[in-house]
Amino acid sequence: MNEKRPSVGTRAVHAGGKPPKSVTVPKVPPVYASSVFSFDYLDQIDEVYEGRVPGYVYSRQRNPGIDLLEEAVCSLECGSEAVAFASGMAAIACSVLSLVKAGDHVVAGRVLYGGTVTFFKDELPKRGVETTFVDTNDLGEVRLAIRPNTRLVYCETISNPLMEVADISALAEIAHSAGALLVVDNTFASPVLCRPLEHGADISINSTTKYLNGHSDVTGGVAVFGPCASGTREGESSSGRSGGEGGYPAARARALASLYGPTPSPFDAWLTVRGLRTVELRVRKCSENALRLARFLAAHPKVGVVHYPGLESSRYHELAGKYLDGGYGGMLSFELKGGSLESARAFIDSLRMVELVPSLAGVSTTVSHPGKTSHRAVPREEREACGVGDGLVRVSVGIEDYEDIERDFRQALDAVPAS
Repeated sequence: MNEKRPSVGTRAVHAGGKPPKSVTVPKVPPVYASSVFSFDYLDQIDEVYEGRVPGYVYSRQRNPGIDLLEEAVCSLECGSEAVAFASGMAAIACSVLSLVKAGDHVVAGRVLYGGTVTFFKDELPKRGVETTFVDTNDLGEVRLAIRPNTRLVYCETISNPLMEVADISALAEIAHSAGALLVVDNTFASPVLCRPLEHGADISINSTTKYLNGHSDVTGGVAVFGPCASGTREGESSSGRSGGEGGYPAARARALASLYGPTPSPFDAWLTVRGLRTVELRVRKCSENALRLARFLAAHPKVGVVHYPGLESSRYHELAGKYLDGGYGGMLSFELKGGSLESARAFIDSLRMVELVPSLAGVSTTVSHPGKTSHRAVPREEREACGVGDGLVRVSVGIEDYEDIERDFRQALDAVPAS
């Protein structure tokens, strides 16, 4: 007797649910758009959870496409393990929280992305963690800020928005001598120009929203852990696939991501991997254009100061030569003479091709006003004391033909009244 065929409704639910068998694999990995994974038998759940067999359970915990993203960024940063998040701030928050507890102390750079400052200043104290903000380029000030309960030193490879270059090796030595770890936000440099772990840092963080994806259509972040912070020995890369829980920051950061839920979507992970295939080409071109634009601005009679480590006049030029490989980055900032909000507004509003965008590192050139965007939550007197005044304009230089970029900047500067 023939077995009754399932109804059309049942077949609609189950048909085509398994990938076709093939001896070949897709050239581009697929989007693993599944929130959950199925098991063949009950004991298999224990085998997967305990790491005895490879497998996935729930995409908030692990997903094949997100693992591929972690593997790719871990390789670029020359790390031992990577953990992906739904945003750069999630990567920063979970990485820091993996290192500290009530009663601990943090030393952080005074000039950082505004959201990072708010996290250290307003959120960590709720957990009983105190932060001392210092000029991380003043190594003496950093040493004086260290306490017996200091657990981490935090800086940016290239600071947002003043383009200061950190002396990573020196900061790592100070942190390690105090039994602390060094955490570096590498977003502005990207692993194309700098790999902080190679200079002694323990954790390198990238907002993948920026250069790694590079197309302004994804929000994400990845934290890459060195051997000390991941629990792997030097030379043994787990490529983000380490399954063991334990006391290491990488394991704790992954546990926090699973618990709080700031994990990227499978499609965002896929888009980011696709974007990073061209990251070197984009970053090199952005850096080339940025250096030319910085030189143009520095020579312009209406410009007061230009912040860019590629300029020979920059106090960070020597450090940039030490830590930045093959370029000085696509980010710069400048103030018009007089440094007024009115001058900045006149310039920004006169741009034609270049757009006003509160982010960075896409393929097109954009500008932003830190006082009204990235540092909006920082009290005016605090940001001005750090050099982030109302007249500061931040520029993310894109990959267009340079002559078109300069032409737009030139005509916008012509529209600014003389100070």
